[in-house]
Amino acid sequence: MRSIRETLSHRVVLADGSVARSLRGEEIDPARDFFGQKDLYEALNLSRIDLVRRAHRTYLEAGADVVRTNTLRGNPLTLAAHGMADEAFILNYNAAQAAAEAVDSVPGRGRRRFVLGVVRDEGWDVAPGEVETAVDRQVQGLIAGGVDAVLLDVMPGVGRIQAMISGARRARAALASETAIFLQKIETGPSFGQRTLDACDGVVRYRPGDASKTAWLDAAISDGRVNLIGGGAAPADTRRIDRLLRERAEDGFRPVLGWLRDAVEIDDLQPASSWARFPESAVRTAGSAAPLGEKA
Repeated sequence: MRSIRETLSHRVVLADGSVARSLRGEEIDPARDFFGQKDLYEALNLSRIDLVRRAHRTYLEAGADVVRTNTLRGNPLTLAAHGMADEAFILNYNAAQAAAEAVDSVPGRGRRRFVLGVVRDEGWDVAPGEVETAVDRQVQGLIAGGVDAVLLDVMPGVGRIQAMISGARRARAALASETAIFLQKIETGPSFGQRTLDACDGVVRYRPGDASKTAWLDAAISDGRVNLIGGGAAPADTRRIDRLLRERAEDGFRPVLGWLRDAVEIDDLQPASSWARFPESAVRTAGSAAPLGEKA
């Protein structure tokens, strides 16, 4: 079965959009559903998980290959400001489980879809040991809830990056898991150092999606600048970007990274529920794509 690491190494895939934005039209009682906090959409993982699951389903039905957990502010250090640090594990567990259940409930129509458990650096001004412990707790909840990979959303060069990676690796070891740990790199942002790259399992090269920028999309696919494109602000945007990616894929699903592939490599790929085998006439023979990391 194709793993998320293999998929991101071979294809340009489509992520969902913002869960919080998609929920702003729902009937939410802040006092009850946010536990009295202002716009704390992560609290819905505890109070209204049905809404979170529905939001994931909507993006999947619009064409997303990857859904990201509703956990941007799900770290204990961030939740502490809302008096909810003790709920960090179950909040992340519920978020991961809801995303996984949504993936299982929506037919893939020839594609395999995945869940990324998101851990975002919120600029915590604490000692590295506290960052490591907090990320450990959050990632344990995400892995236990069923994510396919953990995504650390942290800028290169910040002092917290090694502590975040260490916390994620500690959580993975504690659960005897092999869940991949990825770093997120924004397309126009700085690159990670070699020491950082060696400590994780790869880099998700991300770009927010915009269905109006087709020239950029062609160039980004052709030179391998991205392997994950955001689904836009709403499911309607995701649907448009899905259509653009399908139009640029030789098999009607997702473009191959770099567009050009070695014929033998394509032949050797075992078809999974995600992808159909390439027709012989569509195979090009100009070399293989870059690996998931940034060493190419």
